[in-house]
Amino acid sequence: MRPPLRARRDNKPMFSWTRLQWVIPAWAGAAVFFTAVLELSELGHKPLGFALYSNAVHFAFWGLTLPLIAKSIRLFPLKKPNRTRNGALLLVLVALLAPAVSAAHWGFAFLTWFPYRAYDPTYSAVLRNEVFRILPNEILIGIVLVTAFEAWEVLKDLQAERVRSMVLERQLAVSRLEALRMQLHPHFLFNTLHAVAGLTIEDPPTARRMVIALGDLLRNTLQENGGEMRTLAEELEYSDLYLGIEKLRLGDRLVLNYEIEPAAARALVPQFLLQPLFENAIRHGVSHMTGPCEIRFSAARNGNMLQIAIRNAGPGRDLSAGPPRFGVGLTNTVDRLRIHYGHRQTFRYSDRPEGGAQVEICIPYAVSSEAARANAMQGEPRVQGRPSAAVEPSGPASPGLLSTAGRT
Repeated sequence: MRPPLRARRDNKPMFSWTRLQWVIPAWAGAAVFFTAVLELSELGHKPLGFALYSNAVHFAFWGLTLPLIAKSIRLFPLKKPNRTRNGALLLVLVALLAPAVSAAHWGFAFLTWFPYRAYDPTYSAVLRNEVFRILPNEILIGIVLVTAFEAWEVLKDLQAERVRSMVLERQLAVSRLEALRMQLHPHFLFNTLHAVAGLTIEDPPTARRMVIALGDLLRNTLQENGGEMRTLAEELEYSDLYLGIEKLRLGDRLVLNYEIEPAAARALVPQFLLQPLFENAIRHGVSHMTGPCEIRFSAARNGNMLQIAIRNAGPGRDLSAGPPRFGVGLTNTVDRLRIHYGHRQTFRYSDRPEGGAQVEICIPYAVSSEAARANAMQGEPRVQGRPSAAVEPSGPASPGLLSTAGRT
């Protein structure tokens, strides 16, 4: 949408002043530099004051040509397929500007301050002795200015292309993340409906409660604001809905223990990070056990990193079968972590000697801007257990930890 006319008019002086901030120092520097060169080459035969004045007037007239040169560069860029033609046109422009600038320069100097009237009493004499003598230098100055403007345009194009490339990469990453999320939801839904189907005959009341809980979970998913990140506490609340469904199916066999530092609860994590990890722990741990089976979740801040671990009991895996093969959930999680954090994250899956498995994730620690401001104003907040958690301490909790142990 085009900005209002008043806004465009207000911005115009700002742009002019920005350009002057570059042009004025360049004009002064050129005048001083060429004056020094002139004095050294002629061993001070010309008065220093007039040399500085003449060069200042000279480059002031070249400065007046800069808008024309800039517009010509935009109209006739040195790019294919018209590079040769446009280059010839720019050379013609320089050939026309050089004598015009030189004539204007010496005409202005002759009318204002010209200490050599004894040698050049008329302006025509000045033209013969000065203008045509230094014309090659004027043409060289014009070529340098055209080259500088062309280099500036090339630099702006490179910067614009770099920004465009970054935007495209970002859009691609967002599209891939969205595709992975869309892949994750049907996978979870299929597994949950499969569990419900197994209970419709054996335990119809439990199956009905599972369908209601599944509806709550899907409603929560649809109500998400579309953001890519949320706090670990919010992610655990979402996982609670899934674990509630599994609790209906598994009963007392599912035992959950939590150890979460207050700082870790405020950390930002990708949405739907934990549900596939809990699902993997249940499918390959609790589902294969006849008695109570513990899943232990821990989260802690270690410097500028957030460490998350999920450990589940279960039967030992046959190590001769080779490394474990990830399913949709874990593969999806690994891909999403790689897109979010690149090489700044680690994902480790290992078998536990006593049976079962553990997943360890390490990602950069970050909090939302609102949380950071609140922490700065109020200090370290007191973190309380999530409302849906049934807290049954199994022993003294470590200082600074939120421990919900023996949750069944």
